[in-house]
Amino acid sequence: MKPVALYRLACLMTLGLGPNPQALAQAFDEPKPEVRPFRNKEVERAAKAAPVDAHGHSHGQGHAHGDDAHGVETESLFGFTLGSSTEPAGTREVAFETVARFGKRGANYSAVGQKLEFAYGVTDRFTLALGLLGDYHRVTEKPAFSGTVEEVRPRYIFNGFGGEIRYNFLERTSSPFGMTLHLEPSLAFSDEASGLRGRKYGSENKLIFDREIIKDTFFAAFNLTHEMEVTKEKGAAGWERGSVVGASVAGTFQVATNIFLGAETRYLRAYDGLRLGTYKGDAWYVGPTLSLFTDSHRFVTFAYSGLIGGKEKGSSSRLNLVDFERHQIRLKAGFTF
Repeated sequence: MKPVALYRLACLMTLGLGPNPQALAQAFDEPKPEVRPFRNKEVERAAKAAPVDAHGHSHGQGHAHGDDAHGVETESLFGFTLGSSTEPAGTREVAFETVARFGKRGANYSAVGQKLEFAYGVTDRFTLALGLLGDYHRVTEKPAFSGTVEEVRPRYIFNGFGGEIRYNFLERTSSPFGMTLHLEPSLAFSDEASGLRGRKYGSENKLIFDREIIKDTFFAAFNLTHEMEVTKEKGAAGWERGSVVGASVAGTFQVATNIFLGAETRYLRAYDGLRLGTYKGDAWYVGPTLSLFTDSHRFVTFAYSGLIGGKEKGSSSRLNLVDFERHQIRLKAGFTF
């Protein structure tokens, strides 16, 4: 027993307060339990309605990622496919995301895009984020394809700025499914595909649906995707415009406490022009996902996608390795506060 605690207890006894629990707790510096805000009103009402035992403890259930009664956070739960969760009002998140891509026809191709992002929950349904972009490319021509590929010597550059706007129309916990509009505009100083210097304006847009199939255990998501970009390579006379549309489906299961293992599949179609002008080719990806939550504030998500189908327009090759890569990897880690 600490001397200071003994002194406080003696003073309390002298003043006639007696050994009541509150006084004893103050004497021994007993920490008060942290009370965290609820994510939504439905969960708050359910928690307040939960029975309280003789010790004053509520039996309301929190979510699988910690002691917050917010429900499982699904935004980064599925891999390349996104979930519908948005940050609670006033919550801040810092995240670091890496997307690596390997394998193109005619070249030894390696590309890594990175983003350091700060997100803020403006309201429980509206999240804004700003990010700094980094880019690595290494492109060397294969001898059999001489003259068909512009080489890029290995280099890492600061590649511009990005942002995210997320608005949740339907909340998963109070509706049959969650639905969120996700807009991800960016300004880059090199082309994401070729690695060539220039200027690129783009936006990756998604309409996100997800559903909790088994409480805190099994989740599924469906995304509709529309990517568009306008690029002018250094020294080029004009701007190039392109777009990609597609859909993805993902599912994930909690195999151990705060560990989710799942799979996803994505189908993508590439076009010239922002209005889906000339069709160029398609791609079909499949791969596993893994999400770890060390507590209610920290997470790591890993996803791998392998190209298993799709063709370039006018080509007899089995896979479209002109508009898409053979392997894609996504790693994202972050924490909220």
